[in-house]
Amino acid sequence: IYKQCVFAGLLIFSMSSGWAADRTEKITIDADYMKLNLETGFSSYTGNVIITQGELKLTGDNVTVQQTKNNEVERITVNGKPAHYNHVTEKGENIQAESEQMVYTASENKLVMTVNANLKQPDHQVSSQKIVYDTEKKIVIAGDKGSSTSTESGSSQRVNITLTPKKDPAKEQK
Repeated sequence: IYKQCVFAGLLIFSMSSGWAADRTEKITIDADYMKLNLETGFSSYTGNVIITQGELKLTGDNVTVQQTKNNEVERITVNGKPAHYNHVTEKGENIQAESEQMVYTASENKLVMTVNANLKQPDHQVSSQKIVYDTEKKIVIAGDKGSSTSTESGSSQRVNITLTPKKDPAKEQK
């Protein structure tokens, strides 16, 4: 059974946090354990952590949240085997992501996914060891421009993308 940390979640996240499309939605955090430092605004959650706000859901094994002096979220770090991101946009498009670590920086609207990262959007899927997703501008950058083709552990840094062509409704009717 999860200990629901709704009060802590509402305390930590202000409505202007900017990490979901609808900032007026309540944020809930479910976890087995939480620790909050009221002075610094730093909190940590462990044990099957589930964060939701409207149509956005983040899950992982442990999560840390850093907030600004104005009680706004600055950074959310989610670790898991894997951690998951799921968001249904205002247009009804489902965006899913998973990786072993996700770091969301609110001031930049940036989600950085590292280690076995996958991002699925309606028209394409991207896999890499690192994916940067601008949640506001909808820009995806995969790979590491300055790295060699393999890491020290030998795993590939290559980017894999699958593009799905849009179907022409006129051709389907024939």
